[in-house]
Amino acid sequence: MRARQTVPGWAAVGIAALAVLLILVPGAAFQAESAGLRVLAPIEAALTGTANGVSRLVENVAQAGDLAAQNRQYREDVNRLQATIVQLRELELENQDLRRLLDLRERAPLGSLLSVNVIAQEPLTGVQAVSIDRGSDQGVAVNQPVISWRGVVGRTIEVRPTTSKVLLITDVNSAVSARIQDPESRATGSIRGTGDGRLLMQFVPRTDALRAGDTAITSGIGGVFPPGLVIGRVLQVRQRDVEVFQEALVEPSVDMRNAERLYVVLGLSGQGVGSVLGPGSSPNPSR
Repeated sequence: MRARQTVPGWAAVGIAALAVLLILVPGAAFQAESAGLRVLAPIEAALTGTANGVSRLVENVAQAGDLAAQNRQYREDVNRLQATIVQLRELELENQDLRRLLDLRERAPLGSLLSVNVIAQEPLTGVQAVSIDRGSDQGVAVNQPVISWRGVVGRTIEVRPTTSKVLLITDVNSAVSARIQDPESRATGSIRGTGDGRLLMQFVPRTDALRAGDTAITSGIGGVFPPGLVIGRVLQVRQRDVEVFQEALVEPSVDMRNAERLYVVLGLSGQGVGSVLGPGSSPNPSR
């Protein structure tokens, strides 16, 4: 068994003397207390500073959470405002279309118009066509003209209850009777699509004046397109000495690649729908 250690005699004598000194001399006790306070004061200050730092950290974390919630709310508000701005811009574009169509009505004998939207481009290579979101349920029939405020777009070739397919005038199988909008020329011909987004005006007599920059419009011949609708602008005139006809390269007035909001002509002013569709057509009533 390990022997118990005893306090050395000199240590015991020293402790006893210190105790007597603290009892008999109050100043010495005060000095000892002051010394202890001086030793403990920095430790207490450090602990107090640490506690305050932790408290401030907790407050900062709480404030950061509040700021994050506010930022999320602000982002949601900004997103809603941006969506509203987009809707207002779309409404403004639609209003501009309607105002331009009113001006178009003053220049061309348009009847009932049905507003439609392009919902798809024809996926087949080599075919210039689009699908629209209106069909026979809304009065659309085969072979009705489709326009925008800028001019001719094409004609309907397939009609379903709620959708239709429109063959664009830029397709190689499309043809429109046209004339030049010039009182001194009045050159007439047939405009066909080239398949590459442009048009070709053919069978124009060489005696008729035809110049680059002229505007080509529908002549009304053929019974599909009403007269006076803009088709495009003449880019280049081609003539051959041995031929009796001349031809011209025409840029369409409508950008077919970005066509969105269009109008189907359901009838002509003062005429029945049958005159728009041509002989033998069976029109549907307009909405």
